[in-house]
Amino acid sequence: MAKGLQVEPIGEGLYRMVDVLGNHAYLVVGSERALMVDACGGFANVAAAAREICELPVDVAVTHTHYDHFGGTAFFGRAYVPVAELGRWEAERALCLRVLDQLVEEGLVDEADACGPRDCAAPEELPLEAGHVFALGGRTVRVVALPGHTDGSMGYLVEDARVLLSGDAVTPIMCLFFAESQGVDVWRDTLLRMQELPFDHFYTGHHDHAFCRDDLPSFVAAADFVAGDRGMEWEHNRLHEFRGILHLAPSETFDADSPDFRAVIEPWHELPPRKRRRRRKVAEEAAGTEAARSDGEA
Repeated sequence: MAKGLQVEPIGEGLYRMVDVLGNHAYLVVGSERALMVDACGGFANVAAAAREICELPVDVAVTHTHYDHFGGTAFFGRAYVPVAELGRWEAERALCLRVLDQLVEEGLVDEADACGPRDCAAPEELPLEAGHVFALGGRTVRVVALPGHTDGSMGYLVEDARVLLSGDAVTPIMCLFFAESQGVDVWRDTLLRMQELPFDHFYTGHHDHAFCRDDLPSFVAAADFVAGDRGMEWEHNRLHEFRGILHLAPSETFDADSPDFRAVIEPWHELPPRKRRRRRKVAEEAAGTEAARSDGEA
């Protein structure tokens, strides 16, 4: 198998690939063609891995064009891209190369290893719109709009398997801080529309866990929580220009790696001063109680 990738089957004719940073790609295999949904960050040759799994022609399509989903498309030479996100390759390529330098310095990637954005030409971008159907032979994959994380975010519905490949459209740490993000209200509408789609499980761009329809209300609750929460400042651990306001929604765990964790990161803005009225109120009530006790004793 291609170096730097973990590959495993997650269903009949359905495979998951995970690179060194935990970026996920999915290969859907029919009887005549295969479809690669996302392509990881370009730090491992997902095209070679796909060829080892099947000898069929492989189309590649992305849920959105962030480098950690888009970078590996260079190994294929062409990719279906949401119409709203065409033309973003060079900016994402630059981010990928910055992260590559970090990975080499940390010893997680060898400098001689394959890197799509560094070693290959920019992929040809084929415009993709919601409603498009990939006919793979014996199975179809339907494209659905899932905006919020980005303006053009798409999901891929593997209809016979009742599986939705949703990229970053809904995740335990929901990132809505990018310039191309559409905000919490748009994301909430997407969650409600997802409840009407014919799937049993959905897989994200960064989690092995198979989420299900019953998980959606907890994400809606996280979206609703944002409006009344002050939040706290947050910064990306590798690309420090990415900043936002983190809202930790009530959940059963404080483990950010847990599929049960819920948080939303909005665009960065100046935070209002922390409220101190509650503390003063408690002190005033305590003083009043003490005064009443003294009066009673007198």
